[in-house]
Amino acid sequence: MIAILSWGSLIWKPQDLPYEGAWKQGGPALPVEFTRVKTARPLTLVLDPVNGVDCPTRFAWSSRTNLADAIQDLQSRENASLEETGYIDLQQNLSSVRDHPEQINIDRIVRQWCHKQQITAAVWTAIPPNFKDELGVDFSVEAAMQYFEQLPKPDQDSVMEYIQNTPSEITTPFRQHVEARWMMR
Repeated sequence: MIAILSWGSLIWKPQDLPYEGAWKQGGPALPVEFTRVKTARPLTLVLDPVNGVDCPTRFAWSSRTNLADAIQDLQSRENASLEETGYIDLQQNLSSVRDHPEQINIDRIVRQWCHKQQITAAVWTAIPPNFKDELGVDFSVEAAMQYFEQLPKPDQDSVMEYIQNTPSEITTPFRQHVEARWMMR
């Protein structure tokens, strides 16, 4: 069986991603934070070994039995390249760690989780953080809040909707700050 790991919009907005059943709690704890700046969603959650905090992920079973097909499905849903998709195949002893050397610990964590759960393979989104590249400053909660507060209202609403839809167990510093400051109004 192939597990699809998620911590973000795949869970509530899978679109045409082929998977079976519901998203389950109990995925590996991985370092995530709102460190991806995009046009359609101004701040999104991504794996971030530097600024992320370990949060429990969720998983669903891919409808596919072939790992290459499961990878392609995820790439299609995320509009991502192969280099932006993480995977582990325990049977073939393959992984995407060569494409993502900065995610060596993520590879190790997912590999251990797969062994423990007796899962043969897993796929996940590995689109990198780009906060500094896009905004010219290192990520910090303060820098992210400054960026968020200068966004037009529709973009702020988009970020708020994303945060509200994100599973409650994904408690990053940025999310906690936004919820404390904005959602209590």
